[in-house]
Amino acid sequence: MLAENKDEMREKILEAALKRFMHYGAGKTTMNEIADDLRCSKASLYYYFSDKKALHNAVLMKIGETFFQELEVEADRTDITSEEIFFNLIAIKIQFVERFSRLELFKILNDKSEEIQQIVRSVEEREYVMLTKVVKKGVDTGEFDVANPEEIGILYKDAMEGLRFAGMSCMPESIIDLDKEGFEKIVAQQKLLTEIFVRGIKKQ
Repeated sequence: MLAENKDEMREKILEAALKRFMHYGAGKTTMNEIADDLRCSKASLYYYFSDKKALHNAVLMKIGETFFQELEVEADRTDITSEEIFFNLIAIKIQFVERFSRLELFKILNDKSEEIQQIVRSVEEREYVMLTKVVKKGVDTGEFDVANPEEIGILYKDAMEGLRFAGMSCMPESIIDLDKEGFEKIVAQQKLLTEIFVRGIKKQ
C-alpha cells in the first residue's frame, strides 16, 4: 500500500470516528460501528490504531491541532487590542468545548501515560508562547505597562489553568466531561480573572 494511500485511509478513519463520536458519544461507539461506517473490516482499523483508546486520542489530537491553529491566528491579529484578544481566546475555547463536548474532552487529562503527558507539556509550552506574544503586542502598542512579558504570560496561563483544574477537582475522579453548570462557572471565573488581570497591567 502506498504511503499516500495509508495517510488517506488514516484520515478517513479519523473523520468517521469523529462523526460517530460527536453523534453518539465516544464511550458508546465501538470499533465495529466505525468499521461498518467505512465498509471495511475491524482488522483494518487495528492496522492504524491499536485500540479504541488510541483512535480516540488521535481524534482529540486532530481537532486539538485545528483548535490551536485558530487560537494562534486570533493571537496574531493586529486590528484589535490585546485585551480584546484575551477575551476572544476565551470565546474560541468556549465554542470548541460546546461543539465537541461529546468527545469526552476531559478524559485525556486523566491519562497519566508518558505519551499523553508529553503532549500536554507541549501544548502548555505552545499556549505560553502564544499568550506571551499577546502581552508583548500590548507592550509594543502602549496598551500594557510591563517590563517582563514572559513572566506575565506564564502567570496568566497558570492562573487560568488553576481555575480550570480547581473546578475539575470538585468532580468525581471518574468524570469524563464537565457538566454545563460546572463549565459555565469556570468560564465566568476565567472572564473575571482576565478582566482583573488586564486592568492590573494596563498602562495608566
